[in-house]
Amino acid sequence: MYEELVAELVAEAQRDEEVVGVLLTGSVARGDALAGTDVDLRVILADGVSRPALHEVRGGVPVEWGYADERGAREALEKTPMHVYAYLDGRILHDPAGVLSRLRQQAVERFAGYEVSEVERAQVAANLRYPAEKIRVAVAGGDLLKAAFVASTTSWFLIEGLWAANDRPLPPNSSVRPHLRDLAGPPDVESLYGELFLADAERRVEVALFLSDWILGQLGEGRPAV
Repeated sequence: MYEELVAELVAEAQRDEEVVGVLLTGSVARGDALAGTDVDLRVILADGVSRPALHEVRGGVPVEWGYADERGAREALEKTPMHVYAYLDGRILHDPAGVLSRLRQQAVERFAGYEVSEVERAQVAANLRYPAEKIRVAVAGGDLLKAAFVASTTSWFLIEGLWAANDRPLPPNSSVRPHLRDLAGPPDVESLYGELFLADAERRVEVALFLSDWILGQLGEGRPAV
């Protein structure tokens, strides 16, 4: 549904003398976009050129333009590991000088060699340890509503924990689900992810505790991994 619009946007970018690369990112690039999803384009500019990000609407479709020169894009990859997913998932649509091919290779290497720092591991563990105990106290006291509330408000910490426990860079919110496939554990993680958000309250609480214990175990904290 986006092919014609994307082609128009790329043709427009190609006419810009300062543009040396265009990368389509996000769900449109992956092919799992829903109707109404925005189009994300990462544009590489000539060395030393910079522009602010641009948001616009074309034919009723939101379009997000992000800009950087090659040096800026490389620095962003090193500073913010989440950026690797733009290149891993993205479709190179314009790259006459091979700039995006080089950036993609850097992203592949960054992803393969990624390790979570000890400081990050400690923070992830702290973010999960205390909510897990609150859930257990609520369950023991027969307060399912409180237990489910804490499980819900802890859900993003669980997502952060899953990637940290697998030594993988955390993906953007919208890329979490498709990148569950990158995780080595726990077993059936995709099913657990679905239950965490769609099961009944009692099961969501059980899954939250299971994931907390598994993550803390992998990080060497708290209860042993199951």
